Amino acid sequence: MRKTLTTAVAALAVGSLALTGCGQKNKSGGEQNKGDKTTSASAPLAALNIKPRDQIKDGGTLRLAIGTLPTGWNGLQVDNNTVDLNTTIWPFIGVINFDISEDGTPKPNPNFIESTDVDSKGGKQVVTLHLNPKAKWNSGRTIDYTDYQATWKATNGQNDKFLPATTDGFNQITSVEKGDKDTDVVITFKTTYPDWTAPLGTVLPKEGASDPDTFNTGWKDLNPDWFTGPFIPTKVDQASKTLTVKRNDKWWGEKSKLDTVTFKQMEDAAKTKAFANKEIDVADTIITKDGYQTAKKRDDVDMRAAGSLQWRHFTFNAKSANLSDKDVRQAIVKGINRPAIAKSDLAGLPVQADSVMLGNHFFMPGQPGYKDNSEDFKYDPKAAEKQLDDAGWKKQGDFRVKDGKTLTVNYAQLTGVPTSENEGALLKQDMAKIGVKVNLVNTPSSDMNKVLSNHSFDIIAFTWQGTAYPMNNVRQIYGAAVEGSKKPSESNFSQIVDPEVEKLIPQIGTEMDVNKRRELTNQADKAIWDDVMTLPLYRRIMFTATPKNLANFGAATFQSTHAEDIGYVK
Repeated sequence: MRKTLTTAVAALAVGSLALTGCGQKNKSGGEQNKGDKTTSASAPLAALNIKPRDQIKDGGTLRLAIGTLPTGWNGLQVDNNTVDLNTTIWPFIGVINFDISEDGTPKPNPNFIESTDVDSKGGKQVVTLHLNPKAKWNSGRTIDYTDYQATWKATNGQNDKFLPATTDGFNQITSVEKGDKDTDVVITFKTTYPDWTAPLGTVLPKEGASDPDTFNTGWKDLNPDWFTGPFIPTKVDQASKTLTVKRNDKWWGEKSKLDTVTFKQMEDAAKTKAFANKEIDVADTIITKDGYQTAKKRDDVDMRAAGSLQWRHFTFNAKSANLSDKDVRQAIVKGINRPAIAKSDLAGLPVQADSVMLGNHFFMPGQPGYKDNSEDFKYDPKAAEKQLDDAGWKKQGDFRVKDGKTLTVNYAQLTGVPTSENEGALLKQDMAKIGVKVNLVNTPSSDMNKVLSNHSFDIIAFTWQGTAYPMNNVRQIYGAAVEGSKKPSESNFSQIVDPEVEKLIPQIGTEMDVNKRRELTNQADKAIWDDVMTLPLYRRIMFTATPKNLANFGAATFQSTHAEDIGYVK
C-alpha cells in the first residue's frame, strides 16, 4: 500500500522530503552485487508480505510515522500535495478508484468503481465510470457524477482562483456528465488521452470543491463528512501532532482488520528510534545509515526493501536575481559533483550509489523510455568556471563579482532532514571551488510548502514522489498553469515556462503510440536539462522497517493494497 499515489499528481515528502510527481516502472530481478548492495536493477518491485484476509487477526492498532501533520486535508490542492497526505493517509480515509498492480497497471477498485467503458466518438475519447452505488461519503450521501464534475472544475485550470497541485489530465476533459443514472459518470476528453485513469484516481465531495475558497482553504479543519473509506478520521491532536482514524462503521466493503491507525509527526532520527523501542509499528523511507542500523536492532524487525518512485533533486528558482541567467544555472550544475552527493547521502545504506544516479526527469533507470540526458551537465568544474567567466562573473579573491555584486546563492536548508543538510553542505563546498558563495538558510521542514509556494529560495533540495504515470506530469512540474499561458503551474517551482516544452506537452498527453510518446517525453526532458529547472540527483531505494507479522504493508514501487486488509497475521 506504500508509495503509490491516489492520482497521477507528483507529491512532496517532508521528513524524507518528497512531493508527488512523475514516475515509471522499474524492472525487478537481477543479481545483487558489490557486497550484497541493492542496485536500481536488482531492487524488487514490492515487499508487502501479502496474506489473504482469513490469515489476519481481527483488531489491533497500527502506529505510523509521518514527516509533517497536514495543515490542510485536500491533497489535490498545491499546499497540501504531500506524500504524507496523498500516499500514507489517503488510502485509509479517501477515495481510491484504481488498484495498482506490481508492474504499475491500474484496474478498478470494486469498492468505488464496478466497471468502466472506454469509447471513441468523433475522435474524442469518452470514458464512463460505473460507480459502486453502495459507495457513500461519511455524510451519508451517495458518491455520484456531481462530485466528479465539481472536482474537474476545481482542477482543470479554467478558473485561476482554484490552486490545484496539477491540472494535468483534468485540462484534457471537455465535459463531465450524468450517464443513465447518477452513479454513471460520463467523461469526454478533447481527443485521445492514454493516461485517463490518472486524473480519475480519486475524487473530492462537491461540498469541498464547490468554490475556490472552499477548495483552497476550507479543508484546514478536518471534516469527517468529506471523507470515505474503510477508516474514518476521528481526532487531530495538535499537541502530539497525531491523527487518529478508526474502523468506519459506514463502510460498505470488507470490514477493516485493524481497529485503529495513528499517524504521528516525527523527524527521521526520532522515527527509527521509536520503531526500535516499539513506540511505533513502522519506520518507512529510512534514508540514513544510523536510521537503518537503529531500526535493525528491534527483535521482530522485517526490513522490507523495494525500488521506489522517489527521487532527490535540487530545484532552481529561475526568478531569483542571481539565477535568472541560464548560463549561471548551467555553470552551477556543472560545478555540482552529483555522484559524490549520492555516495555521501547513501553512505552506510545497502545501496550501490552509482546504480541509482538519475539522468532523466521522467523515467527511472532500467525502465522503458529511460535515457540519460545529462551528458552536457556532467561534473566539470573547469567548464563551470569558463561559463561563469563568459557570463561576466569574474573571480575577485574567493568569489565571483559582476557590477560590484558577489555571486551569492541562498540554499533553503531543511532543518532536521539529514539529506537536505548534507546536500547543502556539499553544494557549498562544490560552489566554493568555482567561486560561488552559498548561504545555508535554516528552514524548518514544516515551512517547506510555504517556502516553495512563495518562491523564497534560490535552491532547495527535496524529494519528488512519482506515480505510475511518468508521462502525465510534465505540465505539473515543468509547464504553464494552462495551455497558452505564461503563468507557471502552481507546482512549477522553478517558474520557467519554455515554449518548446509547452509545444510538446499536448503531444505527449494525447499520443497513443507508446514509443513515440516516450520519444516526445525525452525531447521535453532534454529541454528541461538545458533550462536547469530541476537537477535530478538519484532515485531512492525504499527501506521500510515493520514487525515480521504485519501483513499487506511495506515497500513497493507501484503495488497498492487495500487499507481494510492490513493487519497482523494470526
